[in-house]
Amino acid sequence: MGMIRLRRALLASTLLATAVEALPSAGCIGGDAPNAGITVERSLRVNGIERSYRLRLPATAGAVPMPLLLHFHGYTGSALLSETTFGRWGPLADREGLIVVYPSSTSFVDPLAPSSPAITSWNDGTCNAQRGVGPRACSDDVDSYPCPPECGECGACDWCSCHDDVAFVEALIDELEATLCIDADRVYATGFSNGGMFVHRLACDLGDRLTAVAPVGGTRARGYGCTPDARLPSILLVGGRRDQSVPVDGSRSADGYFYEPIQDVARTWAGAAECSPGPKQSPSGAGSEPELDCRSYANCDGDVAIGFCTWDGAHDWPEAGDRQFGNELIWRFFLDAPTR
Repeated sequence: MGMIRLRRALLASTLLATAVEALPSAGCIGGDAPNAGITVERSLRVNGIERSYRLRLPATAGAVPMPLLLHFHGYTGSALLSETTFGRWGPLADREGLIVVYPSSTSFVDPLAPSSPAITSWNDGTCNAQRGVGPRACSDDVDSYPCPPECGECGACDWCSCHDDVAFVEALIDELEATLCIDADRVYATGFSNGGMFVHRLACDLGDRLTAVAPVGGTRARGYGCTPDARLPSILLVGGRRDQSVPVDGSRSADGYFYEPIQDVARTWAGAAECSPGPKQSPSGAGSEPELDCRSYANCDGDVAIGFCTWDGAHDWPEAGDRQFGNELIWRFFLDAPTR
């Protein structure tokens, strides 16, 4: 890690003065430059599997290191759906000079419904990880979902991919930093539903690469957890109080699953960061939104920010009318998070 930082420091000396405090990636010199303001499709091969993602540079893209945001789609979702519906980061990205990447998960066709669309999901750690003790993560009358073929056999409560998606994301960050001018001190991740659950795993397994994360509409399956690496990114959990797919209070979901209450997950992260006990109510910084309630922990190790917000909504990206205030809420949290 020391040699990488040294190389980046040397690269920084050749950049514009406005980027002196950034940590420029190798792509800041001689890197690729896709057309600004439009989305391009790209792919890379990881562990023998062709993986794809949608890349959008801001319309204001220049020669200085830019922050990077990874946005992960939900179960049966897609990168395109994230870009057009559950995210729509384009306007904010243009305004803030933000590179946005929408990765695609692996997919498979349900053999019992071959004419149905392919099923997509992220390996959030609940399908092939060691589960803790305690009640299981679903009820006896749970709605079962098709088992991804790479998993072999799935338990009653299992439904997500078993591919090594963490390796894909690490390789993706490597490729983006090598080919684009990215501020490696400002790499963020967010995601919706199963994509949000996967973001929790990334915070544990790739904490040294991520500055801050914000899972939306996705906590962790009951009984499943992860131990963060030495470095912990800042984290903001966001959920709708009327969400019946991933209830924020830990109650049974509409399809018979149980997820950790959002405040309990935040408390676990706060404990890992050695924050002062007890979250305090905090201003959202997003304007007057539909009963938005945000709480945060103080005095966390490394000055990381740990918090959670609930809003008067269901299983959806936070919005009021045509305005997706979730984007502003998350971005302001990212801006306030300490860099690596």
